Amino acid sequence: MAKLEATDFELIVNPIDGEPTRAWVLEKIADPEVVGACIMHGQPSDKIDREFLDAASPNLKVVSTFSVGFDHIDVPYANSKGIKIGHTPGVLSNAVADTTVMLVLMTMRRVEEGIRLIKDNEWPNLPWAPFVMCGPAIGHPNLTIGFLGFGRISECVVERLLAFTSKSAPPTILYSNSRARDNQAEIDAEFSSRFGVTVRRAEKDEVAAQSDIVIVLCSQSPATIDLVNAEFLKKMKKTAVLINAARGPIVNSEDLAAALDAGEIFGAGLDVITGEPKVYADHPLVKHPKCVVIPHMGSADYDTRNAMADLCVSNAIAGVTGQPLIAEVKV
Repeated sequence: MAKLEATDFELIVNPIDGEPTRAWVLEKIADPEVVGACIMHGQPSDKIDREFLDAASPNLKVVSTFSVGFDHIDVPYANSKGIKIGHTPGVLSNAVADTTVMLVLMTMRRVEEGIRLIKDNEWPNLPWAPFVMCGPAIGHPNLTIGFLGFGRISECVVERLLAFTSKSAPPTILYSNSRARDNQAEIDAEFSSRFGVTVRRAEKDEVAAQSDIVIVLCSQSPATIDLVNAEFLKKMKKTAVLINAARGPIVNSEDLAAALDAGEIFGAGLDVITGEPKVYADHPLVKHPKCVVIPHMGSADYDTRNAMADLCVSNAIAGVTGQPLIAEVKV
């Protein structure tokens, strides 16, 4: 707020503690004096769709979202109206990577099951045996770690996971991207050299079949909705885990629950889930002992959220003053 208050612009601030109503948002955005908007992401009122953009003042120059993802924004339609879209990439990469690695460890080491045992007073009844509560080892030689989407966050995840993996038989990194960059081979070679591991692009079916850990970090788009479905899950190893730290609809929840029930994969860790935040204790994945579900908190540390807020505001100020946005969404 301090950065905004230091400008000469009049500020219209959500008057309630929590999500504003959609009606309030549409009313305020129609004000002819409104030239920029900063929005949060994660609530229905935040949807920047045709309804929002058609209601907006013709003087609206920029919408800046407090998120790296922009699946809640109709970017082409906004651009057709001359409205720039800002977002907050980069500043949350480390925090999301931390959360992703946490989910990997919790899933492989069966932390959710262990917590439930204690909370349900079942620990005293658990018969001891050599392999009770065991899971796949992250330090297993020649591990394969697969990514659906491989950008800044994925690179930070690899950097962290290497601290846990075998040094004598390091992992192989496979990734599937929607399209290769022109210098993809050089990028992969540099990454391989920097971290001392093999990194290569692969088709998603190979990522599914070969990986011991599959991590979803791609953007949500029409092409990636239900990317991880029954067909994909059946290709995975029975000892593999699936982690989703991207967007809920990329993983089909019903298919994942069925795969866990059938023992087609070892477990899953989800920071995101279709239908959030209206996900309750009776949800099949929330109830499942082999699934860790947390409430979309990947970037939730104070430093990261402050940095996101600063970038969100900086994008908005740049947009309304006719300057290039620091981080503009381009599609």
